[in-house]
Amino acid sequence: MEIFEWGPLLKRWSEEWVEARAAEAAAEPEDYDEEELDDDIAQSRWLGFGPADPARMAALEERVRGLGIDVPLPPSLRSFLGTTDGWRHAGGFVYLLAGADRIASYGDPFDLQPMYEESLDEKPSDEEVLRAGMWGRALQLALDSDMTDVLLDPGDVDADGEWAVYVYHGWSGELPDRHDSFRAFMQDMYQQFYSLGGGHDGFETTVTRELDAKVEQARLACLKGELDEALAVFDEAGTFGRPRAGLLTAQLRALLDGRGRVPVDPRMDDPMYAGEVLPLKIRDHLRQSWRNDSFVLGPDTEDYATDKERASAVLEQIRQRTYEYTSPGGFGRAVEEARGLARWGDTDGAWRVIEAAVPQWEPYGEDHMAPFGLLGDPLLGPVITPERGRQLLITPRAGRTGEMPPPLVEPQSVRDGLGWLSHGHPRSQLHRGSYRFVLVEGIHPEELAGRFGADPLDPVAGEAELQQLQYSPQQERRGPVARIGARDGWSFAFESAHRLPFTTTRLTHPGTELSRGTRALTVWGEATLFHFAYAEDGEDRYGFTVHKAERHRWGDLPAALSPDHLFPDPAGPATDHSDEARALDAIAETYGVSLPQFVLDHGRLPTLRTQPWIRPPGPGESYLTVTVGPR
Repeated sequence: MEIFEWGPLLKRWSEEWVEARAAEAAAEPEDYDEEELDDDIAQSRWLGFGPADPARMAALEERVRGLGIDVPLPPSLRSFLGTTDGWRHAGGFVYLLAGADRIASYGDPFDLQPMYEESLDEKPSDEEVLRAGMWGRALQLALDSDMTDVLLDPGDVDADGEWAVYVYHGWSGELPDRHDSFRAFMQDMYQQFYSLGGGHDGFETTVTRELDAKVEQARLACLKGELDEALAVFDEAGTFGRPRAGLLTAQLRALLDGRGRVPVDPRMDDPMYAGEVLPLKIRDHLRQSWRNDSFVLGPDTEDYATDKERASAVLEQIRQRTYEYTSPGGFGRAVEEARGLARWGDTDGAWRVIEAAVPQWEPYGEDHMAPFGLLGDPLLGPVITPERGRQLLITPRAGRTGEMPPPLVEPQSVRDGLGWLSHGHPRSQLHRGSYRFVLVEGIHPEELAGRFGADPLDPVAGEAELQQLQYSPQQERRGPVARIGARDGWSFAFESAHRLPFTTTRLTHPGTELSRGTRALTVWGEATLFHFAYAEDGEDRYGFTVHKAERHRWGDLPAALSPDHLFPDPAGPATDHSDEARALDAIAETYGVSLPQFVLDHGRLPTLRTQPWIRPPGPGESYLTVTVGPR
C-alpha cells in the first residue's frame, strides 16, 4: 500500500468489520451488543467519515506549530485525513480516532515523563531516551478507548518524515508499543481486529474462511514433511488470530525451539493433552523452578478435580525423573527401544531408532502434528535437539507419503574419546571443576553398579540435578554419587562437582576391586591434579599422580603414559588444561576408551551412591572438618 492510497485498505477493513459483527450477532444473538453495530456503519459499510477539507487541515497545521512543533505532519497521517477525518474501531481497544479538528497535545496528564526519565540508567539507548521524552511533546489521537492512548511523537521522525506512534495501555503496566509510522500503526490495528476477534464464537469473514482453508492444506502438507511452507501459512494465519493455526504452530515450534506452550484445554481424558502437552508443560515448569504447581495442574475447580489429581501424578513422575513417554503403534515400540539405549548413554543410537520410526507415527487427532511430548521424557527429551526436531518434522508421517529427507548429518560422536573433558564443554556453566571416573571393560553397567554401589540404582539425573544433590543437606549422608553408563565395550561410573577433595595417602583406588575378572581404569582430574591408575583382575598394576609440584608413579607404566612426558612442567599441570588434554587423549588411545560427551553434558543417566573414593582416617591420622551454615 502506497502511503497516499488509503482507500483500498480502509474499504476492505470496513466491509470485513461489518461482516464479522453480523456473523457474531447471528451466532450468539443473546450475547451481542447491538450498539456496537450502529445503523450508520451497517448502512454505509464504512468505519470512517468524510475527508477533512483543506481548511481543517490548515487549522491543524497551525495548531501544531503553536505547540512549538516545527516538523511537518507525517505524510501518512495527512493522506489518511484526506481520505477520512477520523476512524472508528481501530483495533480492539481504540473506539474512535480523532479527526483533524480534535487532534491535540497529549499534555502528559499522569506525569509519566518524569518517571521515565528518572528510570534511565547512566548509558541509556537512543530508543529509551526518545520514549522517555515522548510524553511531554506527543499529540493524542485516541478520543474514545479502553484506557488506551495513541500518541504521535514529533521528536521521533524518520527519513521519510514519518512520526513514530506509541500505543500505551494504562491498565497493562507495560512499556508503550512503538510503531514506525501512522501507516504502520493502522496496518497493525487492522490485524489486531482479526487477532482479537479470532477467539470469539461466530467471528468469520471472507478472509478467515480463506485463511482456514489454507491452514488445512498446509496441515496436510506438513504431515508430508513440507515444514517451512506450512510454517509460513500458519504464521500468516496466526497474525490474523486463527486459533487453529496457533495450535498447529505451537507443536512445531516446540520441537524446533525445544520449548513452548501448546494451547490445549487441560483435560486428562484428551490423550493429546495428557501424553503430549502436559509433559512438555511440566518440564518447562520445573526448569523455571516455580514453587507453585497449580499452573501445570489445571484450574482449581470441582470440574477439574479429577484432572488435577491425574496431572499431579505425572508431575511427580517427571519431577522424580521416572516418567516414560508413550505413543501408539510402531513408533511407540521404537520409543521403548530408544529409551533402553539412551538409559546407558547411547543417545546417538536412540536417535537413530526414533528417526527411522517417524513414518510410523500415529496422531491422536487431526490437529496433532508430531510427537512433541518426547521433550518431556527425562531420558529421551535431551536426545531431541532442535536440529533433530527439525529432522523429525521434515519426515513424512501419520500415513502420509512424501520425499524422505536424507539422514541428519551430525558430528561423529561414536568415539568421543576423553580429551573433551578438558576443553569440550563450558566448565563455567556446568560447574565441573573436578571429575573422576572408573571404566571397567566387558561388563554391563548394572553389573558395575552391583560391584561399586552402596545401594541399588537411583533414577536418572543430569549434571544440574547432581549439582543440586551435592549441595543438599543429605549429601554428607549419601556419600559420592556417580552416573552409570557404557561406551565402546566399557562401562563407566562418572562423578563431577565444583570440587572433589583429594588426598593421596587415603585414596581407595576403587578400580582395583572393580577389575576382578577384567580390567579397569581410574581417572581423577581437576585444575592442579591428575591421577591415573590401571588395575587388572583385582590387582593394582600401574599408575601415576601429578598433584601441583608433586608427582608419583608406580608399576610398569606404558611409555605413552609417562607423567614426565604428559606433564613436562615441574610446577604441575598447565593452567590452560593442555597437559590434562594430552593425558586424557593418551589414555583414550592406549585403551580404546571413550566417554559420551553429549549425555554427560546435556543428558541423563542412572545414578548410584558409590563406595567412598577416600577412606576414613586410620590410627594416628587426622583431618579437618568444616561445616558451613547460617549464623
